[in-house]
Amino acid sequence: MIERIRRLPGLNRAASIRKIEKGFSFDEKYVVDGTRLVRIFSSEESARREQEFQTLRALSRYSERIPVVYDFGRMPGEDRHYMVLGFQAGEDGEAALPYMTEHAQYRAGYEAAVELSRLHRFQAPPETPSWYEAKKKKNDRYIKGLLELDVDPGMKAALITYVQENEYLMKDRPTRFQHDDFLPSNLIFRDGQFAGLIDFQRMDWGDPAHDLQKLGFFAVNTSIPFSRGALDGYRENAFEGDGFWELYSYYSAVHVISSLVWGKTMGEENYRRIYQYVLRVMDDHEQFTRLVPKWY
Repeated sequence: MIERIRRLPGLNRAASIRKIEKGFSFDEKYVVDGTRLVRIFSSEESARREQEFQTLRALSRYSERIPVVYDFGRMPGEDRHYMVLGFQAGEDGEAALPYMTEHAQYRAGYEAAVELSRLHRFQAPPETPSWYEAKKKKNDRYIKGLLELDVDPGMKAALITYVQENEYLMKDRPTRFQHDDFLPSNLIFRDGQFAGLIDFQRMDWGDPAHDLQKLGFFAVNTSIPFSRGALDGYRENAFEGDGFWELYSYYSAVHVISSLVWGKTMGEENYRRIYQYVLRVMDDHEQFTRLVPKWY
């Protein structure tokens, strides 16, 4: 298995190849000589992943804290494709943040959100549908899925009413690059400092503010100071106009619905964990009668 990595262009003299097991991605991942990351995936994904590769290349104009792109192609003799990126050494945020001071956690969140906002300058391709049209279709599908779930009827009604009554907030929002998985686990830290943003395979196009939707759902379980810093960093340096908290709350509610529907497909244990996160978000926003979460 390791030897096939050496058949890739420029890696024939690799001295060290180590497989990475951590993470939720279905990619095979290998670190080569501590400087390259090889990701291997199904050829059925090749068009989408080549877009990811080319987008990363374009994003290098905006940030030096994202992976460098080196190569993309088909695995020799396999129905699989690969990409070779620069490897960002360090610890992920889930491992690093609990050992940092609260001030350092806050600063890391602030800096990471500012770096994210730099990537958000990249405009979507001209043929991309409007954010409102595309996201409303997704919301409608998830609401249909939620109606089929056996969850508290009051919570279900509160979520659906809130999302449908406030979907107008998405109108006329910009359509730009979205990382779509902005979490401590996708950030790299070195020596207690934020050093980079990784894992771009969920990338999409839409409202940049949507990238904050997972902070109150996942990130607060790792670090509230980090999450608070991320909101402040983005709000103070990137968000244009008024209505920040209205959008943040709205996208948090949208994420609750999609997480319930998605979680139900991931097995009972994962669903129970997701449901506990849902209950926390509902409480933090007082059943979405409150815009600013309690933890902030």
